[in-house]
Amino acid sequence: MKSTLLFFLLFCTTQLAVADLKYEPISIQISTEKASYYEGEKITFHITITNTDKNKTYPVLVPHTQNTGQKLFYLNLYDKANNTLLLRATEDKNLNMMVHDTGTAQIKHLKPQEQVVIPIYLNDFVNYYSYHTQNSSHHSFGVPLFAGVYRINLCYNPKGIALGDSLYEYYGDFDHSTSQGKLRMYEHGLTTRMIELKIKRSDAKKISIERNNYEISYDGHRFWYFKDSIGEGGTNPRLDHVTNLPPDSCSLPSGEYYYSHFPDIYAEYIVRFDDGDIKEYRKYRDWCPDYLYTEKYNDFKQRTFFAQRLPDGRFYSVSYGQPKNRKHQETYCSADGTLCNVTTFKYSDKTRSVKTRTDQTSPCLDVQLEGKRRSVYKMEELSVPE
Repeated sequence: MKSTLLFFLLFCTTQLAVADLKYEPISIQISTEKASYYEGEKITFHITITNTDKNKTYPVLVPHTQNTGQKLFYLNLYDKANNTLLLRATEDKNLNMMVHDTGTAQIKHLKPQEQVVIPIYLNDFVNYYSYHTQNSSHHSFGVPLFAGVYRINLCYNPKGIALGDSLYEYYGDFDHSTSQGKLRMYEHGLTTRMIELKIKRSDAKKISIERNNYEISYDGHRFWYFKDSIGEGGTNPRLDHVTNLPPDSCSLPSGEYYYSHFPDIYAEYIVRFDDGDIKEYRKYRDWCPDYLYTEKYNDFKQRTFFAQRLPDGRFYSVSYGQPKNRKHQETYCSADGTLCNVTTFKYSDKTRSVKTRTDQTSPCLDVQLEGKRRSVYKMEELSVPE
């Protein structure tokens, strides 16, 4: 009786899961035109949209003359590491072109098994703001993309575009409703599989990346990228990037070094294991709290620290004791860092219990600097004994 009941429950669960699968006849893929590119070179991606159905024609939304509003395609940039899925950058999801008229997307009807291939470009700033024909060039991560190996995927999301909303009925993760005569589309769109993007250093002393002009100096160990003219030292405000990648390469077998700093945007610092995995990754800003995203691992590739800025503007961090992966300290800070709740965990292996203690700290001070509201780290006064 128990076996029969168990079989019945498994059968019903399987049928519900199958019934909940949404049929999406449209597939999307992305590829690069070349195996590798040099820093500053225009990068060409080919987006292939396919009607996988063998019998029916289906409509898809494709770019046309649209110059404002939400992008139909946007790119996501991930790190090459295999020990973590690290999102390095996402491009702006809105068009910001020099608009004379808003333009439109257009509908293309794909016959069974038919494909359409659409090119888009990175680092094509000759045509970046051209409103006539080049919305395909209006793609950027907002900062220069320096030499390295990256992973890229692309999201196709017609939701919010009037013509797309007329074609599709959107569903969420827990939506079990049925279509009302429209095609079904996941509310966050379709996302391609990851592809590898290789960007090499050239041997040029001067390069331009996304309209930023750099002069590059070499100190015998690392290459220093200065905006517009050569500077000195790591604190020079014109210094945007430091790397030890030699010309004609995009990676090293060991000891690969990466640092970048874009004032009022963010900075990145990366330490890798010899296989390219992340040992320490820091994405931070110039103000308090400074961490935007951090991951740290020990020599056994066990995570020891994680921190991020939350969607609501607050800051979160947690440290772990290894090898048992126990939380050591967990912190939530307000958006301006003037109030932090710090929880410390203490474990007893004998009783298998955990005790916690929560303290409040105030590491940051809210100030006005150059007419802007900023948070800076407090400076503690040290008393000198008489």
